[in-house]
Amino acid sequence: MNQLSQMESPESETPRGKIPTRERLIHTGVKLLSRKWLSEVSVADICRTAGLSNGVFYRYFQTKEQLFVEILERYFNVLSEAFATLESPDPENGIRALCTTVFDLTDNHKDLTSIFREGQYRYYDFERRINRLYEVTLGRILGSAPSRAQTIYAMAGIRFLAFRRTYHGLEADPALITRFLIEGAFTSPSPDWQKVFNIEMKPLPIRLEQTVAEQLIASGKGLLGSSGFHDVNIHQITEKAGVSVGTFYNYFPGKEEFYAQVIHQVSHELRQAISQNLSPGLSRLELELQGMVLFAFYITNLDPSCYNIVREGEFVTPTAVRDYYDAFNRGYAKHMDGLKFGTSRMAGNFLMGLSHYFGLALLHEPGSYHSIAKPLIRDLGTLLIHGISSF
Repeated sequence: MNQLSQMESPESETPRGKIPTRERLIHTGVKLLSRKWLSEVSVADICRTAGLSNGVFYRYFQTKEQLFVEILERYFNVLSEAFATLESPDPENGIRALCTTVFDLTDNHKDLTSIFREGQYRYYDFERRINRLYEVTLGRILGSAPSRAQTIYAMAGIRFLAFRRTYHGLEADPALITRFLIEGAFTSPSPDWQKVFNIEMKPLPIRLEQTVAEQLIASGKGLLGSSGFHDVNIHQITEKAGVSVGTFYNYFPGKEEFYAQVIHQVSHELRQAISQNLSPGLSRLELELQGMVLFAFYITNLDPSCYNIVREGEFVTPTAVRDYYDAFNRGYAKHMDGLKFGTSRMAGNFLMGLSHYFGLALLHEPGSYHSIAKPLIRDLGTLLIHGISSF
């Protein structure tokens, strides 16, 4: 039995008839941290749920962060174990096996996957290790070391579709995803890169007069993006907006509902920034690539906090985050001409995943827009036409 199975089976007994205390704490940590952001779970919460005293916790872990990292490490080890057997002389069969493996792991270990989705953002070294794991596995499948673009192309599509499938009910067929990866997504000529990159960025329009609700959302967005949901209270939000706490409740039932409105605003602003700056006369593929350029510039230069807000929202208000992704996908569905195969919904989520993990990498590499984003987008354009075996 692997480490993850042991961790997720609190009822299983040791030869002495009970679970070791350390494993009991880890299991309880998984239960709580898969449903709440790390900052919302205290050592006291973990001990109370486990039926242990706070003092017992510190015999095994110095901080709750140490426990969190232990869970991430175990998840990584299980993923490594599952990937170790993925090797095929036929790239198509190998990619399909990789996709099926990731889907099964996400389904069977939903709690651990939720925790890792926070961990990949909070402790980015684990995300780097996951990238490397995919790179090595993909190298065995393809028979040669993949480029960074090939790794992102395969990894992003599979991981994001697995997340949306398990948590949001998206229909995603491993066979179709494999075709996207092997053959490419679009029937399109090579893009005109001068058109793709030649953008004059227009800022979002500014309202000189805001309603009280808009003032509160604007104030809350700045605070929540920098400090996080748990560390920001309603008094801070109203103080920044220049209104009373009582006024807040005239517009929002509570902080969770307020957060959902902030996510809605983040989604609206990001989609507006992209749509209003897309150049006219682009092909479908050129539109997609220019959208990635705009997305990369927006989250690295204009509003990096938007990424923090959405990721934390997965725990605070998951329905609002699902709506956020669905809103983007509806936009994709309107412009899916030139698609090789598959449904517009699945293709939209594949492309959204590409931008999602592409953006995650950029956020953790200073100066990445000019040094990393543009070369990667060029390579991703080739992959979207010809597929992963084109390099």
